[in-house]
Amino acid sequence: MNCNIIKDLLPSYIDGICSEETVATIEKHTEHCQGCKETMQMMQQQPTVQLIETNVEAVKEPFKRINKKRRFQVITAILMTFMLTIIGYQVVQEVGVVHQYFFPKVIAIVEIEDGMEDWQSISFTDFHFKDRDYLIYDRLFWKREIVNDANNERDVLLRVKDEKGNVIIDDFQISPGKSVKLDGLKRKEKYFFEIKAPQGRYSINAV
Repeated sequence: MNCNIIKDLLPSYIDGICSEETVATIEKHTEHCQGCKETMQMMQQQPTVQLIETNVEAVKEPFKRINKKRRFQVITAILMTFMLTIIGYQVVQEVGVVHQYFFPKVIAIVEIEDGMEDWQSISFTDFHFKDRDYLIYDRLFWKREIVNDANNERDVLLRVKDEKGNVIIDDFQISPGKSVKLDGLKRKEKYFFEIKAPQGRYSINAV
């Protein structure tokens, strides 16, 4: 039997599916044919190579699981951050105490009866509905702005005094819906605001 036929039969021989006669023929041939013998040995070594490849895949598998776990952790962290951001926003917007702390605001409703004659003191109402005739910028979140509410119909004149009655910011005019920033005012000191305006009812906001 020539070498080409033997080489065609070698895969079946290695897999153990040849008849006894064919096995005997192949073995007898490879005893005397060095080329076919080497080919058979090479083919018999292939399962070892496949085993090594299988082992490599087995080694890579734990790292794949680690990568999946890492991706899950990253996605979970993003979702948690998003949820906490939404919850925090809702708390700030809906819970008055928190909102007032981060976005402080006091309101003064002033009734002017005599028109532009005399300066009139402004009394502010805070979040707890307490009235006080002074303003203290006691938190970092104050913008230190005074606002003439947009619903007011006319301009107003304002000025600011300290505890000793000294005018520290001379009269300044504010139009409805506009604000003036009072950069010169310090934290944790009492300031007294006074107003002059035409006769009417005015809403003045400090933020």
